[in-house]
Amino acid sequence: MIMKKVIIFILLFNSLIYAANYENARHAVGIDFGTTIFSAATLPGIANSIFKPQNGATEHLFKGGFGIAFTYNYAYLPKQAIDAFFGIYSFNAHYNGTITVNGASSYQKIYNADVVVIPSSIGVRFYFNKSNRDNGFFLLPKVGMNIFAVKGKDYAANKETLSAIVNFYISGEMGFKIDMFTKMGANWPVRPFIDISLLDLGYSFNHTIRFALLPRLAIGITF
Repeated sequence: MIMKKVIIFILLFNSLIYAANYENARHAVGIDFGTTIFSAATLPGIANSIFKPQNGATEHLFKGGFGIAFTYNYAYLPKQAIDAFFGIYSFNAHYNGTITVNGASSYQKIYNADVVVIPSSIGVRFYFNKSNRDNGFFLLPKVGMNIFAVKGKDYAANKETLSAIVNFYISGEMGFKIDMFTKMGANWPVRPFIDISLLDLGYSFNHTIRFALLPRLAIGITF
């Protein structure tokens, strides 16, 4: 009987430890590949569908580059969490036009820009679920900014310029956080998760509408 009670006590004690660890799993860090997809495919794809080369030119006006971002969440309440986002991505854009040299005109590249963008944002996630956890569907109102570092070259004037542009915005993001181990019934203190955002809609302070599909695809750990 004594041994049975000891075993029961140990099992209960371990269960309490895991439950406490779960409740204290307030932090979540992740790597966002949504930025990679945006810079490499989404941005150049949309831009090249809008801005077409002219006069028989075949080179795309926009070329995507590398991108990566990092996310951090702090769950200060079971269904609310502070969300911080920081990343970097790049792309190239150029403009074609007619240049006249010694009376002869030709259609060629007249301006090229290599752009590096540093996006960042902070907001609060609100989760909507029945489990009273930071998991499942969420809405994320946030404020953010994009810093554009532009290295431009004017071929007609043979002149290079360096400039920086800062764009602030407010927006709302909606998506899902999927806790992988909880879905499989495990209650571990360190667990992997997947973040998938479906939509980011807002307003930029340069008087433009901010709209992005699938802006976030992050994987990480909660602890």
